[in-house]
Amino acid sequence: MRIAPIGVLYHDNPVILREVAHKSSQITHAHNLGKEGAALQAYAIALATDLVPLVAFDRGDFLAKLINYVPEAVYKEKLSKIKGLLAESGKARVAIELGNGIEAFNSVPAAIYSFLSHPNSFARAVVNAVSLGGDTDTIGAMTGAISGAYLGIESIPNSWEGKLENRLYLKELAEKLWELKMTA
Repeated sequence: MRIAPIGVLYHDNPVILREVAHKSSQITHAHNLGKEGAALQAYAIALATDLVPLVAFDRGDFLAKLINYVPEAVYKEKLSKIKGLLAESGKARVAIELGNGIEAFNSVPAAIYSFLSHPNSFARAVVNAVSLGGDTDTIGAMTGAISGAYLGIESIPNSWEGKLENRLYLKELAEKLWELKMTA
């Protein structure tokens, strides 16, 4: 959940992005699947920051880039299932096929699915993520990070932002991070 700044800062260098994501995540993720999940989440955020919102968003292309990026078979398998799941409406099937647990190989694909299910609506993407059950706070936060990177801070509903603890400080940090990205 803390990986979003890495995706923004290293959006233009996938090799360094992976390296930094692995270093950042090793504090809590001893297994390589956890570290690779952090890198995949950061890369999804990186891709989202480089897209122009609401302009011919290609889910297939987004997924293909993620599949090509991640070396671990379990992630490739789950990402490959997302396109078919997007055509269906059953959330129970999504939880069965992708997982919704605390393990990164379950939560990261679920977050990517949730973003892709509603790429043009921050609120709908996050609500979708939470409705999958399981590790809802993690999946919701990761979905929000991808969606926010794509749609921008103004896409967060005012009613949600108003309830956020330390929101002014967080907004200031987000703006500084974006400025750093734009000048790097």
